[in-house]
Amino acid sequence: MRKIIAIAGCFLLLAFVAGAQDRTIRGRVTDEKGIALANVSIVVKGTSMGTTSNSDGTFSLTVPSNANTLLVSFVGLADKEINLTSSSEYDITLTAGTRNNLDEVVVVGYGTQRRANITSSVVTVRGAEVENRPYTSVDQALQGKVAGLQAPLSNGQPGAAQPIRIRGIGSFTAGADPLFVIDGVIINAGDLTSLTTTANALAGINPNDIETVTVLKDAQATSIYGSRGANGVIVIVTKKGKPGKTKFRADAEAGYNKRARLPRKARFLNADEYISLLREGGVNAGLSPAAIDEFAHAFGEGSGVDTDWRDVIDRTGTQQQYNLSASGGDLRNQFFLSGSYFDQEATVIGSNFKRYSFRTNYKHIASDALNFIVNLTGSNSIQHTPNSGGAFSNPVGSLPFLRPTQNPFGPNGTLNISEDPDDPTGFSGGAFNPLFIANNDRYKTNTTLIQGSVGGEYTIINNLRFTSRFGIDYNVLEELNFWNQFHGDGVPYVGLLQTNNRRIFNWISTHQLDYSFMFGPDEKIRMDAKVGYESQKSKSYAVASAAQGFPPTNQLFLSVNAATPVTASATEQDFSFAGAYSAVTINYDSKYILSGSFRRDGSSRFSTHHLYGNFWSVGAAWNVDKEDFLSSAAFISSLKLRGSYGTSGNAEIGNYLWRQTIGFGSSYAGQPGGTFNSPGNLDLTWETTHQLDIGLDAGFFKDRLSVVFDFYRRESKGLLFQNPLSATVGFTSFINNIGKVENRGYELTLSGTPLQTRDFSWNLNFNISHNKNKLKALPEGKDLADAPFLLRVGHDIRTFFVREYAGVDPDNGDPLWFVDGTHAETTNVYNEAERQLIGTASPKYYGGLNSTWTYKGIDLTSEFVYNYGNKVRDPWIVYAIDGAYPDLNKYALNLERWQQPGDNTTVPKYVFGSTNNSSSFSTRFLNRGDFIRLRNVTIGYNFNSEMVKHLHISALRIYFRGTNLWTKTYSRNLTIDPEQGINSASNLNIFYTRTMTAGINVTL
Repeated sequence: MRKIIAIAGCFLLLAFVAGAQDRTIRGRVTDEKGIALANVSIVVKGTSMGTTSNSDGTFSLTVPSNANTLLVSFVGLADKEINLTSSSEYDITLTAGTRNNLDEVVVVGYGTQRRANITSSVVTVRGAEVENRPYTSVDQALQGKVAGLQAPLSNGQPGAAQPIRIRGIGSFTAGADPLFVIDGVIINAGDLTSLTTTANALAGINPNDIETVTVLKDAQATSIYGSRGANGVIVIVTKKGKPGKTKFRADAEAGYNKRARLPRKARFLNADEYISLLREGGVNAGLSPAAIDEFAHAFGEGSGVDTDWRDVIDRTGTQQQYNLSASGGDLRNQFFLSGSYFDQEATVIGSNFKRYSFRTNYKHIASDALNFIVNLTGSNSIQHTPNSGGAFSNPVGSLPFLRPTQNPFGPNGTLNISEDPDDPTGFSGGAFNPLFIANNDRYKTNTTLIQGSVGGEYTIINNLRFTSRFGIDYNVLEELNFWNQFHGDGVPYVGLLQTNNRRIFNWISTHQLDYSFMFGPDEKIRMDAKVGYESQKSKSYAVASAAQGFPPTNQLFLSVNAATPVTASATEQDFSFAGAYSAVTINYDSKYILSGSFRRDGSSRFSTHHLYGNFWSVGAAWNVDKEDFLSSAAFISSLKLRGSYGTSGNAEIGNYLWRQTIGFGSSYAGQPGGTFNSPGNLDLTWETTHQLDIGLDAGFFKDRLSVVFDFYRRESKGLLFQNPLSATVGFTSFINNIGKVENRGYELTLSGTPLQTRDFSWNLNFNISHNKNKLKALPEGKDLADAPFLLRVGHDIRTFFVREYAGVDPDNGDPLWFVDGTHAETTNVYNEAERQLIGTASPKYYGGLNSTWTYKGIDLTSEFVYNYGNKVRDPWIVYAIDGAYPDLNKYALNLERWQQPGDNTTVPKYVFGSTNNSSSFSTRFLNRGDFIRLRNVTIGYNFNSEMVKHLHISALRIYFRGTNLWTKTYSRNLTIDPEQGINSASNLNIFYTRTMTAGINVTL
C-alpha cells in the first residue's frame, strides 16, 4: 500500500510539468425531423470515454487533446462518426438505420466502459424503469428486470427490507445480500433497525433521482470490490446536470392501495360455518350433546355476532408521491437539484411510510485539467410497522386467533376490550382486538439519512487522470414501541415503552489513477489501466431503554411519565476496511479484449492471522462481428463471446466473531461481574467465492433482436458454520470456515422489436434464469438441522426435511403418512413416519417478461414476473386447519374435510381437540410456489411538443398505472401468496398490495 501511495505522489508531482490538456466539447443531437434525441451514446473513438445526451438532445464531453473522432449511436438509427475540429460546438443529425448495442457506455467497478470492451456479466436498468413506481425503494423495482437476480416482494409493509439474491444463495451464516454502491460510495444497506419488524436503508433514497442501476454478477465484474463482492454488486448512479438550458421537471402521482387477492382457500369461516364445524368436531370427538352445547355457547353461538376480521383490519390505503427537479449548467458548472415527498399507506391498519428527501449533485470544471464534484442527498423517513409473526398485537397475525363470533365493538359502539370469560364476544382467550391495538399501541421508526461525496479529477498528463473522493453515509434511527396499559401485551406492565436510538456513521475515501494509451502497428492496441486505494470505517452507537407503569391515558407514553425504569443500555461497535486495487484492459482493434483485476483487502473483522485477503479475476472477449469472415452475414449486427474466472469475498460475518469476548453487565455478589461470551477463532477468515462465467452477446437483423446468454459456476468456500466443541471447555461450538456450496446455472435474455413502423413499435424483453444449488461440504460431513430444512452434502441448502403426507383414509377420515420413502406402507401415527428430503425453497426457473407498445404518443407497458419449481409453506396453518385448536378460527379449506365413508379428500375428519397431529408439518402443507404475476401495467400519453409549446413547456405526459393486478397460481390448497422468497414461508406479514395510480410528468 505504501508503494501505491508513493506512486500516486509521483504522478501528482508530474502534474506540474504536464503537457497537453483535455478540452470540453458540447453539442446537440437530433433526428432527420429536427426532434431532439435523448440518451444518445457519444463516445471518443478508440477510448472508453463517453457520455449520453439529455432529454433536449444536448451533451457535453471532456475529450483528450489528441482525440480525432466521435462515435454517435442511438437505437433504431444509423451510427455516425464525427470528425473533431478546433470547434467546441457540434450539431449532429442521425438518420434512419441501425446501431451496434456494443457501443453503449456502461458502468463497471470504479469506472465506465464501452459494452464492446466488457468481458464480464453486467446488466443495466435505466432510471426510467424504476422511477414513479409505487415502491418505497429502488431494489423493489428490480424483480424480473435482471436475469439471475431474485427480489421477491414478500412483505406488503411500506419500507420493508428487500431480500435480494444474485445467482443463488452463496452463504449460510454470513450475509448473502449484494453490495450497494451509490455514486462511488459503498453504503450500509439492509435493515439497520433494532426494534422495528422490518425496515430498509435504501428506502431513504428517492428512485426518481436515479440515472442507472447496474448489476455486476460475475467475478470479473465484482472481484475489484474484493472482500465484499461475493454476493454481487449493485452500482447506482444518480442523475447529473448537463450543459444547456436549465430544465425543470415536475412529477405527481396519486392513487390507492388495496389488498391483492388471496387464494380462495385462505378465506376464514363465517360464524355459521364456524359453529357448524365446531359441533361436527364435537360429535366426531365423542363429546356429549351437553358438552357440545356448552362449547358452542362459550365460543359465541347465538351471540348474533358475525365478524370478518380480515375486513376489520383491511383498509384502502392512499398512495402519493411528488417530485420536483432542476438540472442544467454551462461548460464550467453543471448541477442537478431535486426534492420529493412520498407517502404510502398499507392495506392493513397501523402500517404506513412517509419520506421527505432532497438531492443536489454539482460539478465544477475549474480548468481543462481539473474538475470538482459534490453529491449530496438527505431524507427523513417515518415508518409505522406493526409486529409480525404470531404476536397477538400483529393485526395479520391475530386473524387465525380471532373467532367470527368475537365483536370488535362493545354495546355502546366503543372498541371492545372485554376480557370477561363469560362473554363469548370478548377477548379472554388471549387474542387482542386489533382495532384497539392499532389506535393505542405505537410502533414508529424515524430515520434521517445523509449521504454524499466530494471529490475531484485532475488530468496529470495526457491520458493520465487522478481521481480522489471522500464519501459519507450517515443514518440516525429513532425507534419507539409502546404497548398500551388497557388492552394487549402492555397490560401486565401497566404500559410498556421500549426505545432505541442509534446512529451509524460510515465514511469512505477512494483515490484512483487511470491511464490509457495506444501502441503497436497503427496503434491498434489500446490499454486502459487503473490503480487505487480505498479505506472505509463505520461506527455505530445505540442507546436503548425500557420503562413501565404509565398513567391511565394513551397520550403520555414517553418514559418520563413511567413509574418504573426497567432497563437502560448503551452499545458501540465499528468496523473498517482498507484495500488496494488495480485493473487493466487490453484491446486489440476492438476485436480481442483481455482484462484482469486484483485487490488486496484488510478488515478489522478478522484477526491478525488473516487480516488481509487477495482477490483477483481474469477475463477475455472476442468481438466476432469485427472479423472479415462475418462481413457477408448481414443479419448479424453484433456478436461477442466472453469468459471470465476469478475470486471475491464475503466479509458480512459480524464485527467481533474472531475475538474471545467477555460480557459484563451482570452482578456477582453485588459486584460488577462478567461472563465469557464467545471462544473466538483466530483463524476466522473470509468466505471466498470462485466463479466461472461464459457468455455470449449477439444482435441480429440490425439489432432488432438481441440475445445475452451466460453459463456460470459459482463455488463458495470457507462458509461459516458452528464447529462442535466438547462442553467441558464451557462452549458447545465455535464459528469456523468449514462449509462449501455451489451454485451452477444459466441465464438467457432476449430483447427486440418484433414490430416497427413509422408510427408504431413493439419492444419486448424476456429473461429466464435457472440455478441449481448444492452443498459440497459441512462440519465433519454430518447433516445439520435448520428446521424445516436439513443441510446435507449433495443437496440444496434449502431442502425440506419433512414427513410425507399420504392423504386421508376414505373409510374413517384419518390422516395418513408414508412410513418411509418406498411408499410401500402408510400409517395414521405421525411419529411413525420417517422424515425425508422432499422439495426445496429454491426455484428452478424465474424471470420476467416486459412489453412496450407505442403508437404515436400512446404507450402501453406491461411487466410480468414468474417463478417455477419451488415449494412454499404457511407455518401458521397449524392453528387454522383441523381441530387441534377448536377455539380458533379456520380456513375455508376445512370445508373440504372428510365427512362420511367413501369421501375422497386431502382434509381429514374434523375432530374437536384432535391429538392425531394431522395439522403438524408434513408435505400436506408444502405447496407449489409456481406463479405468473402481472407486476405492472402502465398506459400513458406523451403530448406532441407542438401541442404544449403554447404552455411554455417542452414535454407533458399523463399515465395510469396498476401494480400486482393479476396472479396465476398452480396449487389448489394454497393459503398464502406464492411469492415468499428465499425462506419459502409467510410470517403473517402485511398483505400484498394491489395499487392503482394516475400520474403526470411536466418538463419545462
